[in-house]
Amino acid sequence: MKYLSILSLLLVAILAIKCSTPKEVTPPSAKQLSPENITAYHKPIEMKIAWIPYKSLALKQTKKNNWVMVESDSTKESALPVIMVTYPASNDTVWVQMNTKNDLLGKLIKHSLMTQQPITRPYKEYFELAQCSSCHPSDVKVSFD
Repeated sequence: MKYLSILSLLLVAILAIKCSTPKEVTPPSAKQLSPENITAYHKPIEMKIAWIPYKSLALKQTKKNNWVMVESDSTKESALPVIMVTYPASNDTVWVQMNTKNDLLGKLIKHSLMTQQPITRPYKEYFELAQCSSCHPSDVKVSFD
């Protein structure tokens, strides 16, 4: 019991000292935007959905016990949607699969628009090349949230 009261007094003393220390307050700042006075634009990116035709393939065993790919017995053709990203200023084109996660797709587009670097694979190397800090002035803190 004696130790508990000493510990409680010590805790209260620490909190009193910590709370009484003045903290430096930075005044809030704001920016006033004037969209009618835009001074520059980045190069455009064009995106379309492209439908790529395909035929189904199947494995078939040969007489020599080898396996080969052949067109499926089903002659039905189909088409696969793909996101086609085009950079009109350079005529570069990148194909992005539809099963790309939304957050990754958004990050790819944002980085490409901001850094003006065409998307390339592998994406990990692309993000190293197209870093946000390459565009921002040195006094602007870059947040990756």
